[in-house]
Amino acid sequence: MNVLSHEPPAEAAEKPRKRTFGWLKSPFAIGVVAIVLTSLVGYAMFQKDMLLTTLVPGDEVKINFAQDYRLREYVTPVKIGGVKVGKVSDVERLDNGTALVTVKLDNGTAKKIGSEPGAAIRPTILLGGNYYLELIPGGAHDDQEYSEVIPPERTSVPVELDQIASVLQPDAITGARSASRQLDATLAGDGRSAIQDIARTAPAALAPGAEVLRGLSGTRADDLTKVVAGLDATSRTLTAQDGQLDSIVANLATTSRVFGARSQDTADLLADLPETLDTADAGLRRLDTTLAKLRETAGPAEPIVEELGPLVDRATPVLSRALPVVRDLRGVLSDTRPIVDDLVPASQTGTAALDDLKGPVLDRLNGPVLDTVMNPYLGAGTYAGTGDGETPFYEELGYMVSNIDRASKLTDANGANVGFQPGFGAGSVEGVPINIESLWKNLANLENPDGPGTGGN
Repeated sequence: MNVLSHEPPAEAAEKPRKRTFGWLKSPFAIGVVAIVLTSLVGYAMFQKDMLLTTLVPGDEVKINFAQDYRLREYVTPVKIGGVKVGKVSDVERLDNGTALVTVKLDNGTAKKIGSEPGAAIRPTILLGGNYYLELIPGGAHDDQEYSEVIPPERTSVPVELDQIASVLQPDAITGARSASRQLDATLAGDGRSAIQDIARTAPAALAPGAEVLRGLSGTRADDLTKVVAGLDATSRTLTAQDGQLDSIVANLATTSRVFGARSQDTADLLADLPETLDTADAGLRRLDTTLAKLRETAGPAEPIVEELGPLVDRATPVLSRALPVVRDLRGVLSDTRPIVDDLVPASQTGTAALDDLKGPVLDRLNGPVLDTVMNPYLGAGTYAGTGDGETPFYEELGYMVSNIDRASKLTDANGANVGFQPGFGAGSVEGVPINIESLWKNLANLENPDGPGTGGN
């Protein structure tokens, strides 16, 4: 074998080469591939809305409608203020008859509908057929993504002409037909020229009319809806009872006549009204200050007020029983009035006496005198040790007076066994350097040195 030869070996030349997608050369295989690709493209075309809605990122919001009103998944658009912001992605019928609708919104839209949004299903044209779902922003706009379910009370479904016609009475339908014929006759006659005149003069009034309509629409998207709902509720209330509205109008006419007859009084009232309002304003300011203080007092007083209920319940029978006594007290109070009048000077004198007592006198009574009377008697000086150390002084004093009284009562034919009268004299005071009774006797002897009865010079 020639080593330098570049020819491959015979075995390598005979080995078959691998062929890629060689099976596609078969007409049958090509047909199968074409059918599969066509089917996939057709499915993608038919499910384009579902695929786009599912694959495109966005926010999901759930809405609970009172009924499913011709909403189609991945077809029915969702709008805010007429601008398309998403599609309906799912419609689920609940057991209570309502429909839970899921909408797929563009990114960031859930942050723009507020904290209390609403929803409504609206027809694309007046005659219905196609519908779209409108989101109505509401509540606080705090830039937070709305993640709750919009409840049925903030949703609405359309009312179509066939539903209105189904509740109309036959006479009403006949009248509508007659009105249509008369409108046609009017337009065929002079009405056409009148409409043309309106069309010529309308542009000048359209701009102010637009301002009026914008004012009627309010500052929020649902203001006009709320006004209409309020007017509807007012109408139902006024027509709830037969003859009530007629009575109101008649009474209003009577009121108007009274105002007309008393127009001068009304004018005087309006003339005095500014001064009255100023006075009322000042009074309300003072009342506001009073209410502020009352609010400060109401907090601490609340527990006491809560306990007043049981107290009043218990006091009611007591007051019922005390009522006759109170009636009788009126005469007693009338008789007591002179006594009370006399008590005024007595109280003034008593006040002066009490003023004299207070101070050192009361301090001495509350101090050493009270301590001596209430503590046990021990004795001092000559009488030291005569007390038992347990019995208070006031008891010892009581026993002494009682024993002297019993001894004084012992008598016989010759008189009392104890012939003395207990009492206090000038010599009763013990512990002083000079006995007052002896001092008087010595003074008497100095005046009469010869003794009593002898006389002296």
